[in-house]
Amino acid sequence: MNQRLLTGAALAVSGVVLAAMQVFHAVQQTRIPVAVAVDALPFVAMGLAVTYAGVWLARDTAFEGATSRVAAWAAGGTVTFAAVAALLLFSQRVTSGSLARASYLTVDLVTVGALAGVLVGLYDARSRSRLRELAAERDRVEAFAGKAADVNNYGRAIASAPSVDGVAAFVVEAFGTMTGMEETAVIQLRDGDAVALANTVRTVPVDVVAEFAQAVRAQEQGAVIVHDRPFPVDIPESVTDCVSAAVLDDEDETTVVISVTTDETTVGEEDQKLLELLVSHASVRMATLDRQSADEELTGQ
Repeated sequence: MNQRLLTGAALAVSGVVLAAMQVFHAVQQTRIPVAVAVDALPFVAMGLAVTYAGVWLARDTAFEGATSRVAAWAAGGTVTFAAVAALLLFSQRVTSGSLARASYLTVDLVTVGALAGVLVGLYDARSRSRLRELAAERDRVEAFAGKAADVNNYGRAIASAPSVDGVAAFVVEAFGTMTGMEETAVIQLRDGDAVALANTVRTVPVDVVAEFAQAVRAQEQGAVIVHDRPFPVDIPESVTDCVSAAVLDDEDETTVVISVTTDETTVGEEDQKLLELLVSHASVRMATLDRQSADEELTGQ
């Protein structure tokens, strides 16, 4: 049983015990229903509130990792109010010489202290959880801004690349930088042949990479697809993630990007959009270079 469930269960049981003790003390003092209700119900409600808080803590995963803080606040509140009870009882003993209601007063203040401590602890845990969420969101935004700047830089580099091989090299580098997937290949498919314009894939044989490119060549140009198992072709089990994109697609030629990794790398929706922007830069530049090459051939003839 993990710490969150254990702490929640302990608080729930403690609340039930405190509520039961309140009922027992109320009945022990008087049998008049109205008096029992007035004396017991407020403190029974507090005890049951502790129980509810314990159940909430056990069921809500947002408190994962913060249960020790809630438990510390609950214990602190209980001890504090128990100390207050001790002081009041000491004062009562000095002034009147009677401690007849010692147990009742102690349980009353312990119940109040437990509830106060639990509520403060839950508030503290939720506040810290929110701060962690805000920090994570800030880090995500900063990471996205950095990746967007990378897309802009690689876009300029691709736009000035002198050849298709140069464009492919920049695409391979960009995919590795932006996704952490260091194994990427740019495959050109033409007349049934597959040519690797740039290839850093080590885990998968080059012929399997080419087969993968053939399998995904029909996907929409510019779209970045994250593939889950089973993959379109037989790839080693060590490969955990695979991403593909069609950079250029026309009647005679298709250029496909394939990225694979053996690590747990998550390509989110935002990353996909940035990669699609990068692929669009590469598509425009490759198309321009192809037209320039065709024009040069016609001029040479």
